[in-house]
Amino acid sequence: MKERTRKAFHLLRRGAVAGGKKVQTTLGELVVAAYDTVGNEVKDVAKLLASPELGRAAKSRIVLVQ
Repeated sequence: MKERTRKAFHLLRRGAVAGGKKVQTTLGELVVAAYDTVGNEVKDVAKLLASPELGRAAKSRIVLVQ
């Protein structure tokens, strides 16, 4: 799961690491990146988006409600 998490928040790291800039990423972009990472499994996407690692990277917690 850690490998998938690293791929999913590539959007968050890209600008933050490169130039010390903040990167504005929408929740929609994170969802698309999660789907690209894990495929079309909704449960896996939800698990990835709700992961503590992604929450730390985004500096906010994502809570998914069904």
